[in-house]
Amino acid sequence: RVHRGENMPLVVARIAATTSTPAVDARARLSRSPHSASVAPSRRAVAHRHRTAHRVAMTTNATTSSSGMTIEEKFAFDLRGFIVVKNVFDASEVAAMNAAIDARASEIVERKGRLRLGGEVGDPLAGDGSTGRADLGGMLTWNTNGDADVFRSVLAHEKLVPYYHELVGVGYRMDHLPLMIQQKMGADGFVFHGGKMNPDGSWCQELAYTYEQGKIYNQLLAVSVALSDTAPGDGGFAIVPGSHKSNFACPQAILEYKSNQDLVVNPEIKAGDVLLFTEAATHGTMAWTAKHTRRAVLYRFAPSTYAYGRSYYPTWPEGTEEGMTDAQKAVLQPPHHVRLDRTTLTDSGAVAGTQTRDDFKKEHDAKVFGNKYF
Repeated sequence: RVHRGENMPLVVARIAATTSTPAVDARARLSRSPHSASVAPSRRAVAHRHRTAHRVAMTTNATTSSSGMTIEEKFAFDLRGFIVVKNVFDASEVAAMNAAIDARASEIVERKGRLRLGGEVGDPLAGDGSTGRADLGGMLTWNTNGDADVFRSVLAHEKLVPYYHELVGVGYRMDHLPLMIQQKMGADGFVFHGGKMNPDGSWCQELAYTYEQGKIYNQLLAVSVALSDTAPGDGGFAIVPGSHKSNFACPQAILEYKSNQDLVVNPEIKAGDVLLFTEAATHGTMAWTAKHTRRAVLYRFAPSTYAYGRSYYPTWPEGTEEGMTDAQKAVLQPPHHVRLDRTTLTDSGAVAGTQTRDDFKKEHDAKVFGNKYF
């Protein structure tokens, strides 16, 4: 299965520009024995209490602050599988990203032949049958003239981190290298893909969307930064709303946009908006019909313990982390649990700290496994 989503939605979500106030973590309310004052605590107990308080404070800052998503946004995402966050990037930032791409126009690769994604000539998503979608990567390494800066900002953007925390979780990580997707007039689309169910009807766990006890969980969240306007009917990103909850595999005729076309939404999006969708929703790309060129930069994020892609292994491509902020580097950590010395972020996109594993435990693991982590 190929999973390369793109744009998104119809439901328009607004970001609150206020900073949330952390709530007090119930775990920080330590009960005391009536006899505790008469017993001198051991040095280890004091150290352990200090470490526990530090971890609790960090967890409070990172996880228990009021969500940056409104209840309307949560409802919309849970119902439809996507939202649009408006005006995340201003006109100057969009222009800077487009200029950086234009400076590397010779590196853009058009999909031809078997790489075309819209089906056979004459199919609904095939476009003019000749012009292919074009791709470009590497933007996190564009250190010349600071070209990488705006692209890197998506990793820990103060307007986006609250969404990442709510939809993926604290300690989230970048799972795929970002991809610039470009469609000129007549370019083919991409047959629909993703979805909750595999073609054989089995559950697609690697793309799973779940809701449990008031919390949304996405195994893989797509984040698409729009660098051009898309009006309904222009083409570009399209989605089958609510398909992330379907109990049936999507029929092939719908995947190829040959049947039940009324189930598909081709949402409006403006340059500077950011679209968020779960890869558990069936989505694809319509052939591009507008005269102007469409561009979007697609990122994917995953929970701290999960990896779908493998571009992080054994290291990210050379130059990826050079000049990054500590917050941005934190998003590039390999998959492992938050409690195993993982640096996390606050909702404002700053480094919250590292939830450290006790030294005596790491010393024990080193003796047992020859490594400080099991």
